[in-house]
Amino acid sequence: MDLCLIQLPNPALQHPSMYMPLGILYIAAVVEKEGYKVEVLDLRDGYKPLPDACFYGFSCTTPEINEAKRLSKWIRISGKRTIVGGAHSSLLPEDCDKQFDYIVMGEGEDVIIPILRGEINKGRVRAKRLLKLDNIPYPAWKKLDAPFSDTLFPGEGHGTGDKAATLIASRGCPWSCSFCGNLFQHPIRFRSVENIIGEIKELKKLGITYFRFEDDNFTIHPSFEDLCYALEELHISYKCHTRSDMLSPRLAQFMKMSGCEECGLGVESADDVVLKINKKYETAEQHKEAVRILKCCRIRAKTYWMAGLPGETDETLELNNRFMRETQPDKWTLSCFTPYPGCEIYNYPDKFGIEIINKNWSTWWNFVIQEKHITLKGREGFNHVLIGQTVEQMTERHNKFRDFLEGEEWKRK
Repeated sequence: MDLCLIQLPNPALQHPSMYMPLGILYIAAVVEKEGYKVEVLDLRDGYKPLPDACFYGFSCTTPEINEAKRLSKWIRISGKRTIVGGAHSSLLPEDCDKQFDYIVMGEGEDVIIPILRGEINKGRVRAKRLLKLDNIPYPAWKKLDAPFSDTLFPGEGHGTGDKAATLIASRGCPWSCSFCGNLFQHPIRFRSVENIIGEIKELKKLGITYFRFEDDNFTIHPSFEDLCYALEELHISYKCHTRSDMLSPRLAQFMKMSGCEECGLGVESADDVVLKINKKYETAEQHKEAVRILKCCRIRAKTYWMAGLPGETDETLELNNRFMRETQPDKWTLSCFTPYPGCEIYNYPDKFGIEIINKNWSTWWNFVIQEKHITLKGREGFNHVLIGQTVEQMTERHNKFRDFLEGEEWKRK
């Protein structure tokens, strides 16, 4: 075998296989198209023996990097070469220099073949940004034993139980929120409507009729209405995400018409001071209006919240509670902010009034899912502290909001 791509479990997810590892599957498709033998070793549901290969590749976010380093060390002792890509190596390559043979910075589709051919020297590999996404083959879904996850997740209360596929219509984001370390941020690039529809048709042949668009901002596609018309003809159901200020009643009507059942909104905070400090460039009122628009069109509104952002105070908690009472979103997720490498807050903590107090990468993840309080296995509290506050104060505020969200007091009878 020429290349074994290893998908590690992400400790941030209580159900690690709920999302398709698109990054690795795109790389596998490119390698296979060029005639190389490639396999995907999926370790999300437990460890398996490593197959023999010339190269071993990892795609890692920050919480996965320590385990990748451990495996890479063992693999290199046997004389094989390792490649690391993904968000962590792209944004903090110096943390990977000693543990891997090739450190890919950026999108790996254009550099993986030259690496396999021996045309690129070991060390850091700076990949050019891909401008024409239609030129990339569809992800190699069949390389996974179970590529499609269940739509009915424990605790969600919605879903059909059918299998769902994850896909993207774009890469990048035109905004620059200070807490975001989006690897593909600028410039944003879009797949054509024809290319997106072609992938969905291939997935439908495999029996998939439920989809998750993982774009940061699904509704900003330049041909969005044409895309909705094309999706309507396929008779599918899907979830997506967008910004509140990029949602209008007209767009929501197109979304509903095309099969959208749920839309996620990155509210983060209902405190305009916090939103401004963190360069969200949206307001609480815009978030409220977006929830109203979705509910009016009978699309489930899911709000994403983040505890521990710069500027947060006890008043923030009261504003968040008021938001929930007024808007009545259908679903919510609360995470604790983590200043990931690459985001502006990580690069300039003093500017944002925080101090980073822990750099054990294995505990660096945002999501606190299905747990009542902030303590999770492998992670005890925040990795940062807001200047002038204590971790205990931040944790208490998080727990109060979590208890409020899980209670019934804010829900209208």
